[in-house]
Amino acid sequence: MAAYTTETITPKHHDALVTWQKKHFPELEFLQTNWSKYYNQTPFQLFAKVGKLNSENITYGRMTGQPRFEQAGDMVGNMFYTARDIIRAQASTELGSIQQHRLTLEEAPTDQMKMAVLRIMAEELRHGYQMFWVFDHDKSWKKPGHPDVAQDTIDELLAMELGNHVLDAFNIPFVNFLDNVVFATVIDLVGKYQLEMQKVFSYAPMGRSMGPMLSEEGFHIGSGRGFLRDLAVAAHNDTGKHSIEEMQQVLNMWVPRGVEMFGNERGGETSVAFGFKDRNNGTAQSEYYNEVREVLELVNIAVVQCKVKDTPAPEARTISREVMDTRETVNGVSPKDLLFAPDVKFFRSRGMEEIAFMPYDINGNMIMDNGKPVSGEKYLDYLSTVLPGYYFTGTEFAKYREALLGREAPQPGRSYGW
Repeated sequence: MAAYTTETITPKHHDALVTWQKKHFPELEFLQTNWSKYYNQTPFQLFAKVGKLNSENITYGRMTGQPRFEQAGDMVGNMFYTARDIIRAQASTELGSIQQHRLTLEEAPTDQMKMAVLRIMAEELRHGYQMFWVFDHDKSWKKPGHPDVAQDTIDELLAMELGNHVLDAFNIPFVNFLDNVVFATVIDLVGKYQLEMQKVFSYAPMGRSMGPMLSEEGFHIGSGRGFLRDLAVAAHNDTGKHSIEEMQQVLNMWVPRGVEMFGNERGGETSVAFGFKDRNNGTAQSEYYNEVREVLELVNIAVVQCKVKDTPAPEARTISREVMDTRETVNGVSPKDLLFAPDVKFFRSRGMEEIAFMPYDINGNMIMDNGKPVSGEKYLDYLSTVLPGYYFTGTEFAKYREALLGREAPQPGRSYGW
């Protein structure tokens, strides 16, 4: 028996998304024409995949044991609009990532990498379609006396450009193919966690959407990890376009954005109480960050095996960990040869007050000046040494800089941490 059934959305919304695709993703036709040359799976099709629920009842939160909501209109008050906000944010990430990936698609070092990115973009398009289905098929999103939430949200999503998507990570333009690779490695991994958490969603149509989306997300993450490993090995073989230092700088830019996608570390209890997710923000963020570290360790094992020939994987892992722990050269492998995840507190613009906009370095140490945290200007100087140069010319960094320096401007009745 199939793991899912397929459905389409109303012609009005289907055609609107196809029009969006032709503008932002015209390369889809090339992917479909060449699909069978690269993939054995069923060729891409644009429809909703409706999976099965592990339980027909709510399994988390204050309504545990009650039947899941089949109609959005049966959710009341904050629950209704919180569900809308989560679905809207999910759809925004799907469409935003297509706009980002396309910017540097032609810089892919190999045809395989280019086709993988095209497939990722196509599946993100289908995931956007899936979220449209969640809104479109349920007429109860329009409550008497309220705006047509489904129509208004779909219209808003179709009008979003880079710079006004819901989450910061989807407003950063890609500049080179390293962005494609690192994004697929660390930002799509956030997507995996969000989809896993939302399998319990108390609004049943959203819960039924998660399984099929998760199965496709695996390809995105796997592609990113494999390509990051290949690029790191190529850097040591002197056959690659990007150095380890460049890769590390791009990781330093993207990992903080991934960490922030979980929300404030102390938050998320409302989503659990409503039965929308099975973990709070802090728990999910911690699990995510640990997995990022594990992913980079696998890349480092491949690098060690490249530099120290005929080294079995277990021994390569030991060397990698010793280098990272001691920050010393071991068997000819130095810390500069390996990749690592910047500390969870580094370069944060969202989160707990003691972390957001605070001058932590990549190792999680507060940068001090005469016994006090350094000024915003000095922290910007530090960031210029550990982030890719092109990032500083973008609007997202401009927003960060303005907010960072704005914290130091004296305002009546406000206290400052630094």
